[in-house]
Amino acid sequence: MNFLQIIFLILLGAKTGANFALEFLNRRNVLANAGSVPATFAQTITPETYKKTVAYTVAKTDFGFTEDAFDAFWCAVTVLCILAPAFAFLGRLVGLESTMSGWAAVWREGVILVAILLVLSWVSLPFNAYSTFRIEAKFGFNKSSVGLWIADLFKGLFIGIAIGLPIVWALLAVYHAFPQTWWVIGQCLLFVFQLLLLVVYPKLILPLFNKLSPLPAGELRDTLEALAARTGFVAEKIEVIDGSKRSGHSNAYFTGFGKWRRIILYDTLIAQLSVKEIEAVLAHEIGHSKRGHITKRLVVALVSGFVFFAFVGWILTQPEFFTAFGFDHRPGLMFVPALLLLAQILPLATFWLSPISNYISRKHEYEADVFAKEITGTPDALISALHKLHKENLGNLTPHPLYSTFNYSHPTLLERESALKS
Repeated sequence: MNFLQIIFLILLGAKTGANFALEFLNRRNVLANAGSVPATFAQTITPETYKKTVAYTVAKTDFGFTEDAFDAFWCAVTVLCILAPAFAFLGRLVGLESTMSGWAAVWREGVILVAILLVLSWVSLPFNAYSTFRIEAKFGFNKSSVGLWIADLFKGLFIGIAIGLPIVWALLAVYHAFPQTWWVIGQCLLFVFQLLLLVVYPKLILPLFNKLSPLPAGELRDTLEALAARTGFVAEKIEVIDGSKRSGHSNAYFTGFGKWRRIILYDTLIAQLSVKEIEAVLAHEIGHSKRGHITKRLVVALVSGFVFFAFVGWILTQPEFFTAFGFDHRPGLMFVPALLLLAQILPLATFWLSPISNYISRKHEYEADVFAKEITGTPDALISALHKLHKENLGNLTPHPLYSTFNYSHPTLLERESALKS
């Protein structure tokens, strides 16, 4: 075993060990507070619901131990034993050793990359199925049939190929045409595509999975339209999505940007909350736009993309990186192996940066909460909505602080309520 392989295994072991420790701390903390409903939530959460919340958290945590162990095993096997042979096999299958120039090279490398990534992603399907049809079903959340789940699977496969191949081909074409500056052009191209996808997703992709219908006329629509007008928030449509078709969980969000923005409300959310509470939830979402959070996230994504592609460009000049993991380094043919290896290895390092990204995200959530409080004139409706959403979704009311630091992009319910009341 060489030096880079040892470093990889150390990073993998550290991340896996940290995940186990965080899950253990969270599980212990939840059970330690399982005796009675925390005083802050006693008015809205019944003892029976709280007991169910604890059981749901413990069930997901116990399953998470198994997932973490398998993910670590599969990551090690993939990087050390599978990627190089799979790349070589598919390369021979599509004739990668023949003409390595022009569009033929781009097509062959693109097929290899998408094929390997799709196969790797399907390994997690048994875990997804168990989570959906055992854990989620046990606690009353799963509404999806096996047939619908399989249909979603193949739709996702089709969309993954339809979207993934053109992106990969474009990046490979840029890489071969501009070997020195490809990473700058490639990231700009990818960023433009991401913006385009924000507009295309609700119009073409989302309807393949869910039915979207205009919010019917009435008190709720009048209230939300008045809120949008009061805040200067321009939205193309306010639509209801049939989320109950698959799950009992609820949500609200807006997608797109500029004049193409759409407000999306889950039908489960409408069933669970009052008009004033939905107004407060939407005010929070509008707050993200008005406080510039969407723009900031896009800028971070753009800069992060440049850093990533610059790193890929540097990796391509390091033959030792590829030979350490079993690849035969050949100039001009290492772009795909670099992406495959980094897709497996980089998350082991970026995991330790999650507290920073979560801190920034939490800061944005607090700011959006303040906006909702100011625009509705009271924190009560949003607090009430958050209580109901946690109740209906069996959200963990007593997470361990260290666990939430690494895993929660939103503040805990207690933190948000305290901030809103302050």
